[in-house]
Amino acid sequence: MTVRENVHQLVDTLPEDRLADVLDYLADLNDTDDVSAETEAAIEEGLEDIRAGRTIPIEEYRRTRSL
Repeated sequence: MTVRENVHQLVDTLPEDRLADVLDYLADLNDTDDVSAETEAAIEEGLEDIRAGRTIPIEEYRRTRSL
């Protein structure tokens, strides 16, 4: 039996009240939306800041923004 067949068989045995959870999980796994170049660049910039030590403690961030 293939993995796909095993998955189908397992899904068929699940109670109805769990199927929505499985659907959400499988949809997340199947999500193929790519991150935009702009978002990817922003993430890389943030990671570079972390590597270079350009960070502040969360308490300072909250204090400076009155959070």
